[in-house]
Amino acid sequence: MATIYSGIHLKLKSAKTPWEDKLKLARFAWISHQCFLPNKEQVLVDWVSRALTGYYSKKLQFGDEILEGLWIYLDDILHSKKLQKLIEKGKIITLHATIAQIINDRIEEHSSEGRLNASPSNLATVLSCCHGILTSPAFALIYSSKWELLVDLLCRLSVLLCSRLKPTEALRSTQLFDVLLLAFDLYLVTQRQQCNRCRVFLQVCSPLLQPFLLLRQRLCSRCWTGEDVAAVRQHLSKEVCQRIQTALQSGLFHTDLLNSYRQELLQDNRSQEKTASSSKDLVAPVETMLSKLTDTSLFGLQLHSAVVAGSVPLLYRLSLEAYCREGNHLLCFHIFARFLGTLGFPTPLDHGTGQEPADWNPGLLALDQLLNSILGSDVYNVAVDKIRCGGVQFALYCRVAVMLLSHPRQEAPAWFRCLRTLILLNHLIVEPNLDDLVSLAWVDADISDPRVRRAQESLLCTLFETYTKLRQLPRLFQEVLAIISRPAADELRRPVLWVGLTEKLHECLLKLPSGQALDIWDLMLNCLEAFIPDLTGNVDTALKALAVSTLLNAVLFNMKSLDDKTPVPIITRTQRLMDKTMRAVVTPLFRVVKDPSGKDSSPWALRAESSVLILRSTWLELDHMLRLNCSKYVSPGDAEAEVWSLGSGLPREGWNDALSRHFLQLLAIQEMKSVMMRPGSRTEAQEMSLRSAAVSVVQSGKDAVKNAGAQAWDGEISSIDDETYAVAHWHLVTSNIALLLPHLPEPEIAHLADVVTANLLLREAAEQDQDSENQVSIPAMCRSLLRSSLLPEMPPLHHGVLLRLMEGVSDLLPDTRFNLPMCLLSDDVDASQEADNQQSSVSESLGSQPMSPQRSSLLNIPNVLLVKSPSTHTFSKTQLDHLLWVLDLLGGLRLDSLPCYDHLRCFVLLASLVTALKPKPEKANASKCLQALSRSYSLLAVLQTGTSRNAVFKLAHAGDILEKVTASLFPAGSRLASCAEYPAWPEFLDAVQRFLTVSIQTIVERKQSMRLNLEQFIAFLSNAWLSSARSKKWRPATEQLLITALSALSRVVIQAPLQPDKHTGNSLHSLLTQLAGLLGPVLQSHSDRDGRLEQNLTVFGITALLEIELCLREEEEGGADREDGSVVHERGSGGTQSLKHADLYQRTCFQVLRRLPSFPDDPESLQKQLDFLRIYSSTSELCSGCDNETGIPSVLSALKALLAAPRVTQQFIHSLEIHLVELLHCFIDRCTQQQFYLIVKFIAQGLEVTNLWKGQHQDVVSSLNLTALLLKCPLSGDVEKALWFIAPQIIMALTVLCKEAALDQAAGFRITVLSLETLAILVQQGEGILSNPHHVTLAFNALLCVPLDHFQLDEYGSIFRAIQEVLFAIVQSQTKVLFNAAPTFFKCFNRLVLSVMHKGRQKCVGDKGVTKISEVVLECAHLVERMCTHIASNAEKFAMFSSFAVAEYVNELQKVTLNTDVKRHLTVGIYHLLDLVTESDLRFLNTLLQTGVREVFKELYNDYTHYHKSKKQGEEKYTA
Repeated sequence: MATIYSGIHLKLKSAKTPWEDKLKLARFAWISHQCFLPNKEQVLVDWVSRALTGYYSKKLQFGDEILEGLWIYLDDILHSKKLQKLIEKGKIITLHATIAQIINDRIEEHSSEGRLNASPSNLATVLSCCHGILTSPAFALIYSSKWELLVDLLCRLSVLLCSRLKPTEALRSTQLFDVLLLAFDLYLVTQRQQCNRCRVFLQVCSPLLQPFLLLRQRLCSRCWTGEDVAAVRQHLSKEVCQRIQTALQSGLFHTDLLNSYRQELLQDNRSQEKTASSSKDLVAPVETMLSKLTDTSLFGLQLHSAVVAGSVPLLYRLSLEAYCREGNHLLCFHIFARFLGTLGFPTPLDHGTGQEPADWNPGLLALDQLLNSILGSDVYNVAVDKIRCGGVQFALYCRVAVMLLSHPRQEAPAWFRCLRTLILLNHLIVEPNLDDLVSLAWVDADISDPRVRRAQESLLCTLFETYTKLRQLPRLFQEVLAIISRPAADELRRPVLWVGLTEKLHECLLKLPSGQALDIWDLMLNCLEAFIPDLTGNVDTALKALAVSTLLNAVLFNMKSLDDKTPVPIITRTQRLMDKTMRAVVTPLFRVVKDPSGKDSSPWALRAESSVLILRSTWLELDHMLRLNCSKYVSPGDAEAEVWSLGSGLPREGWNDALSRHFLQLLAIQEMKSVMMRPGSRTEAQEMSLRSAAVSVVQSGKDAVKNAGAQAWDGEISSIDDETYAVAHWHLVTSNIALLLPHLPEPEIAHLADVVTANLLLREAAEQDQDSENQVSIPAMCRSLLRSSLLPEMPPLHHGVLLRLMEGVSDLLPDTRFNLPMCLLSDDVDASQEADNQQSSVSESLGSQPMSPQRSSLLNIPNVLLVKSPSTHTFSKTQLDHLLWVLDLLGGLRLDSLPCYDHLRCFVLLASLVTALKPKPEKANASKCLQALSRSYSLLAVLQTGTSRNAVFKLAHAGDILEKVTASLFPAGSRLASCAEYPAWPEFLDAVQRFLTVSIQTIVERKQSMRLNLEQFIAFLSNAWLSSARSKKWRPATEQLLITALSALSRVVIQAPLQPDKHTGNSLHSLLTQLAGLLGPVLQSHSDRDGRLEQNLTVFGITALLEIELCLREEEEGGADREDGSVVHERGSGGTQSLKHADLYQRTCFQVLRRLPSFPDDPESLQKQLDFLRIYSSTSELCSGCDNETGIPSVLSALKALLAAPRVTQQFIHSLEIHLVELLHCFIDRCTQQQFYLIVKFIAQGLEVTNLWKGQHQDVVSSLNLTALLLKCPLSGDVEKALWFIAPQIIMALTVLCKEAALDQAAGFRITVLSLETLAILVQQGEGILSNPHHVTLAFNALLCVPLDHFQLDEYGSIFRAIQEVLFAIVQSQTKVLFNAAPTFFKCFNRLVLSVMHKGRQKCVGDKGVTKISEVVLECAHLVERMCTHIASNAEKFAMFSSFAVAEYVNELQKVTLNTDVKRHLTVGIYHLLDLVTESDLRFLNTLLQTGVREVFKELYNDYTHYHKSKKQGEEKYTA
């Protein structure tokens, strides 16, 4: 057959054969094994290559379909597995180099915008062929061997991708990106192999630089959409940008080109010509690069500025990464200077005549990045530039600053950032133009954009910090005052300060010497004093005075206050300034305002009134503060009396300016404080003045507050206007509410309660406040007041808010006002009577003494509580949402502290609500209704734990109340029957259970008719059960509610601390018998019908039933023993009647054990299961040691499976620790020594290291947890001896586990932590028991093998705490070990110290800031300090080795720079170790330490002597 097809190659060469037949023959020859051709694959590759070459060289002619077929055929060959296998076997197959040129040409055709000359061949096929060539090393030689072709390919692919990255077109294919990345990889490999770096530079500059930069700009600026393919969005575009940077880095800024850059930028022209003529180095590389960068032929005029602005920072950063080393900083600066010229900024000498860029934003962004690169790389050294370089850098930066200030662009954040970076470089750069900077960037800047405001705030904060460090802050404020004193650009001056700037001012003023703060004060006084003569009728001067007044207020309230330690000259000068403020400013300003010409409502008069009020209020507040804090301060003369006399001359009505009204209220509050601080009792006139001032404060903003809504205020007085006045007023009222409330009459208190309630009900405002930062609103302040502990301490306001919220609930219940006594809901109750009711006790209000009609009407409440057939209501979704919100607010009012009167109101209202609320059939409505019932019962539970919990039971029988509140839950046609499957149902059952539990506990504690009330409630529940049992339809909701109620009742009765008298004992026995007779059938029926157990409910009820039966049997055994005089039998022993529901208990135990490992992550629910298992396991009749299904081995296996569950965390286990320990202790109490040995063996098997080798990590985790729990059990006798007999083996197993887990950090972290925690418990519990010190020293081997360097911070903290606990346990409990193992102990301890120093070192960020240290590292440093304290307390054991620990610390301290907080903790700990160092140890350290380290130690020891040793000696002097 082979001979049949041997002539195919002749037909392929023949001109007579049609091209269609040639293609068919070629395809057949490639895929057929029957076709024989010598070197067939090479022949076919050559044929298709010659065909394509001939077509594109015009030597061959055929149709487009044939051309397309040839490209597809070539693509199939390049991607065929057959060809790949042949090449892998070593067969040599080559491809003509002309194919590479053809592919490049086709890509170029498709990259043109119009594609007029593009071939019809499919681009995807051409790219696929290129992909096949680049992925095959054998074929890729056609590009790598001829580097120009590869460069051309990369250039054309980049241009093609740029043309495809149009904003209007989505990228739906990754093919072009894949081919480009392959070309990049091949190019980078080939580039590294080039020896001539000048050639590489020129080739990168000439064809590649512009396409690369354009492509990068398109990728970085593109707004990706969902239509773009995800792979491109997520990583391919980033990989292309990374390859571009790599190619530019190695091509333009190679190390071999450093001399070329130096010759161009650092030498003069003559030396440059000589060097260029005699050297082979590249000539003018920067000029070559910039010529291509500024060429607009490829970019176009529209894109040119954006591409250059985005590329210059990248190129400069790459140059810094390559050349910014010691000695090259001047070169890097000159590169910056050359790059700066490409951004198109006007020079400062143009004076506005030069051409400015059309769009400043790209250039400013580029300049910002350039300056940040200079700052981050330390290119600019002030001293070196001035001494060695003649200030060339400083001069250029000054020109940049002048250019920025000459052409301000306050709308661009980058403009502010550039100025900030210049200040960080050297403040002298902007010093000559500081006035322009303050004016343009601060005082006169009108900025509303939050982004720009943040940039402006960052600039001004840097300005504050810089001038504070230079101790020239008064100089800065002098410029600020000079700018303010200029004529304003418009009528409204902008606020000088805002929140962020005020915080920074506060921080800087605290760091400033007191004298300089007083200088700033004096400057402002002089400025205000200069304004006063020209103030009358001058609006501009009034605005200036107001701006300086608000600035002075901020300075005085944020500077350091005086105290008794302040030097006397500072106090004296402060007194003079206080006197000057009053005599030279406040008084003259007041006279201007008081003048008849100033008593109109003209703008200048309003501004002047605001200024005098601000200064007067500030002076008073500051004077009070100084007198309180500094006993040496004396208020100047009669200045305070003069201030108050000024107040009498100012009108209190007609203040139209919001700022004036606000400070008038503040003055009224200050007047109240002044009156209340006077010694002695107050007169009637003073009381009248207090009431008048309080009322005026509240009434002045009453109308504004009602209409404020959710308006926000930033807290600055300069921003108070008509819009923010209401918020500022309410902030003033709530800040002084405790001061105002005792002096307010009832209408004002009602107004405050109305405002609080109305704003609490604004749910939309609560959502908006989550988004506002550093701003307050009235709803936010009302919610803060609700959450505070202050509101319950103000009974009138608390009472008013409670009443209005209760009215919001009662409005939803139409019949509530008819059921409740009118006196409880009427609003016309006398305030004094109501206060008397609040303060009087229940016994007084309900005693046998004659009562008023209002008070006697309270006795009608039992009629409300005894309604047998209440009316029900259904609510809409909106009503339910409103109800849930109001109930949440009621929960925040702390109902457990209500007085009797309010307690009764709230209880009756909530009882009516739970009685009347009826869900609709819809699931959403029913779910919300269940939530409302849950919160109502929760609030009832809170009420019944309060101080007035007995009040309701004195108005009605306790049994009637319980029946009333739960009556609506148990009818045969229960309205809750359809709700049992909803997610809110378990929460509802828990709320009912909590309410019944606290109510029944109150009944038991009162000891008044307890048996009658509880029997009445049991009878009610029994009737409900009988009604449900007679119903043919099974209602699980009714049964679950019955189980909940009976379980709660049973647990309270069992745990009740009853007296052991005969009557009480009979009561207990009777109640328990009735409960057992009712709870047993209910549970049995529920289990039989449902066939499953609700983990949160049924197990709790069965536990209660089991406890009841055991309690009854123990009582019977006790009675029999008292009659017979015999000894009481053990629990569950024979001789008594068996448990009635033993089968139910065993079935329950079986299901609990089966479901225990997969139980949900709910600690409360799991606690109930563990309580059942504990009681079940303590009964020998139920749980025996040999039962395979429910015996002790089965329980222990289920417990181990629970602890081995992957979802069970250590926090979850810690929350169950008490219950787990009690369960294990129950096992141990009941087992023999042989059984205990089997238990320990069962646990110890999981500690074997072979489990780790098998991958059974969770088994090891569960065994470690069981071991720790077992060690915490209180053991005694033979069981204790057996445990401590195998303790050495456990220690050895834990050590081996630590070593093995250290090899697998990913899976071994938890095992390591648990092993160390178990080891710490073992060492601590073994105090006095572990007699062999060698067994304890094995623990050190475990500590030394644990790594500390490769964990994340959270994991590191856990490991660190575990190691520290082991060391602490050894120090505290195994003191004998320390005599011989102190060196090993210090070796482990030094590892901790060094690791903390490594984690706590300072880390620099881009703007020379310091990252915030982690709380984990601070906690570890604190633990080191604590350990050092314990070491110092055992001086006789550690004195010899403390000097070595100090030496280790000092050696490491010399290498790293610690965070301040970390260093503080470690230093205090080392001070304790230095207490153990003797004089000989000091000489030893000074001799041992190297020179640099010795200096660090001397500094440390000097601080120790100054701060610690002297204090310790002083304490010892007075210590007995």
